Amino acid sequence: MKMTATFAALVLILPALVLADPPEGSGPTTQPRPKKVEKPPHFIPATPDPMVGDWQGAGGGFVAQVFKTAGGGYQANLLKAFDVEGDPVATLKGEQANGVVTLTGDGWTATIQNSHFTGSKGDQNFDLGHVTRTSPTLGAAPPPGAVVLFDGHNLDAWVKKAGKDWLTEDGPARWTVNTDQGYVDIVPGSDCIITHQKFGDCHLHVEFRTIGSPSKSAVFLETRYEVNINDSYGKTQGNGTGGLDNSTNDAHPRVRAALPPLAWQTFDIDFHAPRFDATGNKSAKARITVLLNGVNVFDNQELDPPHGAAGRIGEAPTGPLMLQDHLTPLQYRNIWLVETKDESPRPQATGG
Repeated sequence: MKMTATFAALVLILPALVLADPPEGSGPTTQPRPKKVEKPPHFIPATPDPMVGDWQGAGGGFVAQVFKTAGGGYQANLLKAFDVEGDPVATLKGEQANGVVTLTGDGWTATIQNSHFTGSKGDQNFDLGHVTRTSPTLGAAPPPGAVVLFDGHNLDAWVKKAGKDWLTEDGPARWTVNTDQGYVDIVPGSDCIITHQKFGDCHLHVEFRTIGSPSKSAVFLETRYEVNINDSYGKTQGNGTGGLDNSTNDAHPRVRAALPPLAWQTFDIDFHAPRFDATGNKSAKARITVLLNGVNVFDNQELDPPHGAAGRIGEAPTGPLMLQDHLTPLQYRNIWLVETKDESPRPQATGG
């Protein structure tokens, strides 16, 4: 009886298996892979916090940068001076309770209360007050002959780029202009914006502000060479603001000169486009000098051919300027550019 039942089951199953087989010669069938869609990160708007920012004492000796951590606590980097190379003297972490932040780390104990940041380690101590540092080029007016790309009134100089076709215009820019305050907000997911006009050698001034975390954008020279923007204030690891992320492999900003969230910051960039000979072959690499908040973070840095998404479009003598929408809010203002002509001898390109 058991054998009879098994045989009957096979009789019922086999026709289904035969019908399920693909026709001979049709080959294996594959389902289309779902399109990868980048999801917006969980963005937390920044709010004014009297604990966060730069701290400095009247007598010198130490300064500090204090910022909020992802878990809601605080981290303080104790430094000998702002905007200098090297690691912090100490890193302290702690929490706030009853209006007082208590921090410890690397043998130091410290508190922030009543507008004073005080700490000690053995016979060393500090007493710091909150200071607001600003870029020396903040609010810089465009000189005669400059191309004004955004003055707080409209985005007439800009258009939306056409998705993956970075050099193609695709209608009006979809970012939001706040004419009362003179800035433009990135509208996350609306795509990057590019200029109608193409530029090569130039001096570029851009002002920007991170308004929460995570925050990511970038200025792309010729829509190819990236100068990165991150919420990197106080952070000693990871991509820093001013990084040339897509056109250098081993070069990093000399110092991390970012200002706290909600502070307006500046890029002052001198860009020298790649050179090409009469046959169209590249004869010299692109070069760039980047000042972040007035601090030189790259000086005449040679740039490799862009990699990543920008690598698809190759290199050229000119191209539009691009501001990146990376799915997080950020603000820009006071963007202008002076076209320059580098007549100095250029070293020959090697590789790339």
